[in-house]
Amino acid sequence: MAAEIGGIDRTDALAKLRDEGFVVLRALLPDAQLAAARDHANDLLRGQAWSDNDFDGRRTRRVYSLLSRVGALEPLLLHPEVHRLVTAQLGEVYQFGMLFLSAVDPAQGAQPLHFDAGVYPLPREVEAETNVIWALDDFTASNGATLIVPGSHRWAAGRRPQPQELVPAVMPAGSALVYSGRLWHAAGRNSAETTRRALICEHVLPWLRPADNHILATGVDVLRSLAPGLRRLAGVAPATDYLGFVAGQDPEQWLRQIASG
Repeated sequence: MAAEIGGIDRTDALAKLRDEGFVVLRALLPDAQLAAARDHANDLLRGQAWSDNDFDGRRTRRVYSLLSRVGALEPLLLHPEVHRLVTAQLGEVYQFGMLFLSAVDPAQGAQPLHFDAGVYPLPREVEAETNVIWALDDFTASNGATLIVPGSHRWAAGRRPQPQELVPAVMPAGSALVYSGRLWHAAGRNSAETTRRALICEHVLPWLRPADNHILATGVDVLRSLAPGLRRLAGVAPATDYLGFVAGQDPEQWLRQIASG
């Protein structure tokens, strides 16, 4: 029998990601792991103000700089099935792009449609990033489930989605929506009475400048304390021998050197 993850064959998951621009891996997290992630997300979101612009959402709370307080979110950021797909898309070495918690509160309107890789001046056919949205609550058509446009990662520059092309990414809590950075999408309108929480993690090619400066936000001392996988994804891993070194050294070697005095 072929290996499955999230109710879908591993080979089919990659084919769907490439053909349609997205794949939903359903209920990846064990109950205890999901509960711990939700509790930690609640701690981080507590007291957070709504965003101050229409794109981020004036009734949406966001928390950045997560690596310095990753806690129970670490298993999500390092989930092997997500990273298997990302590696197939981007190669063995890549890094975090934008990384944040999002809480879409009741009465938040739909976000403007966009594609994440639009921040880079690259041709549309370049897969510059492959991203994931972790559902910390059930995503429903009424509570702001991400709206996606299947196949739009293949569109030519200049084409824009029409309302009838939008599909809500409905999925249970603990699921992961893995999608191309070229896919048109947006957070949906929350007409429910409850908040819809998510962890959004972008993965970008190692030679691109990430949206978030994780090295500065995290700091050297905390970087050294992170799991090696997180440290690499924070941008410590060099793209090549001559791209991403520190003082002529591999960054890991440099970190060890300064730690030893």
